[in-house]
Amino acid sequence: MARPAGSIFEAGTAVLFDLDNTLIDRDRARDRFFSYLLTTYFPHLTPEEAAWADRMEMLCALDNGGRGSKAAIYDYLFGERPVMSARAFTELMRGKLASYSSWSDGAVPMLNCLRARRHPMALVTNGSNSQRAKIDALGASVYFDAVLISEEMGIAKPDPAIFTQAMSRLNAAPDRSVFVGDSLEHDMAGARKAGMMTVYIKRGGDEEAGESACDLIVSDLRELADLVIGLDD
Repeated sequence: MARPAGSIFEAGTAVLFDLDNTLIDRDRARDRFFSYLLTTYFPHLTPEEAAWADRMEMLCALDNGGRGSKAAIYDYLFGERPVMSARAFTELMRGKLASYSSWSDGAVPMLNCLRARRHPMALVTNGSNSQRAKIDALGASVYFDAVLISEEMGIAKPDPAIFTQAMSRLNAAPDRSVFVGDSLEHDMAGARKAGMMTVYIKRGGDEEAGESACDLIVSDLRELADLVIGLDD
């Protein structure tokens, strides 16, 4: 049986977060970016057409929640009509996703609550320095005592070393630390190996998680925010 939120978010517990589709709504930014591409480079298509929906579905599948190949997306869109280089496309995608970044519902009130309760907090994300552009776009760094990005660290989730590094920066013990993320493979598995408690954000269609994989399962960040804020009631 999942642990109650109160036993996970006790006073003084260090709280570490994933970024994409945890604190920020990457899917929303991704959809805006793909709509921008279709509108700009395929003006003969309109959102009302089945062909538009089919392309959006394929692009989302190739993106695979940010874990897919940018080269595959580029080839699908521009392989027969290269309007830009693959490198230019990669930079365009990184820049647009950063500029389109927005908080997930519930993120800001939850972060404010945790900060008011003086929980040490860190952000641990896989990716390039484009992740820092997303963080800067939202002014998110004000909430965190440490920010660890895999490319800068030379370590990526699920390697438990990046979680251990984050806890070290917070001067936090593993049994007094919790990781919140949306990936069983990268977030839950790595944090568990580092000895942390875990909260899994399981969105519709995501892989089911057993009790051995995480301590608490929520459907979205808003549900978790309600639980955390409710601890003060």
